[in-house]
Amino acid sequence: MKNDHRFWLWGYVLEKVPGKAFFVDGTTSCSLETAADYLNCDNLFWMNPLHSMDALNDFQCELLSRFGTVIGGLTHIEANGPGLGNWQMYYRESAIKLAKLSLRYPNIKGAIIDDFRSAVGPSKNMTDEELHAVYSSMKEINPALKLYLVQYHTTQDIRKLETCRNDFDGLTLWSWNSTDYFWDALYHESIRVVREHFPDKELIQGQFIHAYGEGNFAQPMDQLKKQCSKFAYSLDRKNIDGWCALQSGWFCREDHREQVEYLKNFWDWYRNTRTIR
Repeated sequence: MKNDHRFWLWGYVLEKVPGKAFFVDGTTSCSLETAADYLNCDNLFWMNPLHSMDALNDFQCELLSRFGTVIGGLTHIEANGPGLGNWQMYYRESAIKLAKLSLRYPNIKGAIIDDFRSAVGPSKNMTDEELHAVYSSMKEINPALKLYLVQYHTTQDIRKLETCRNDFDGLTLWSWNSTDYFWDALYHESIRVVREHFPDKELIQGQFIHAYGEGNFAQPMDQLKKQCSKFAYSLDRKNIDGWCALQSGWFCREDHREQVEYLKNFWDWYRNTRTIR
């Protein structure tokens, strides 16, 4: 396992195989730890707890215990059923449970709130005070833990996080719709603005290998290749601190094979051709 803190994978542990991973249709045979081994990736966003605090269990933690860094999703549940609303947020409760697990599994190094204050997300009206309660509760148990927030490049104003800047440690940044115009004309400026406002935060750029924003198909190869080039450029210049692929459940699908193999090849090339003194 090459321990490179810059490369991340987002996904779900399968408790049975084949099994269900959220946001992957049907079933999949690729669990998070399997995809991480394939990519030689030591840093994981473990998203099972996003949907149920029951996932914060020893079985899943043991499966991930050999990886260097595990960040767990904090729980929100659509009480009326998928797509039917009535979101219930259990961020503080799941943060406390995750923090207690981290005392027994030291590779659990933090938590992430998905779709933080997204206009259509469960936390769209979450206050600074509520975020502080999550952050402080987690830190009281394990001060070393980090809290990450998900943000979207073109649909959210990063400056709105200024008022809660003391209650998170890092951002994962995503573009829901992939277009030449965004990557060529807007991307580097978007990163510059984030870095300008939050120079002390860890910035991890996310990459969808499935085109969620365009439909139910693999990310078009021309877009995937363009993204890889842009992210490598930004990593080289330390404009971003990390790069995260989403998500593991698609890795075993033949209609995503070209995307997955290209990403692996690109990561291998990048990590093995940059000399570090």
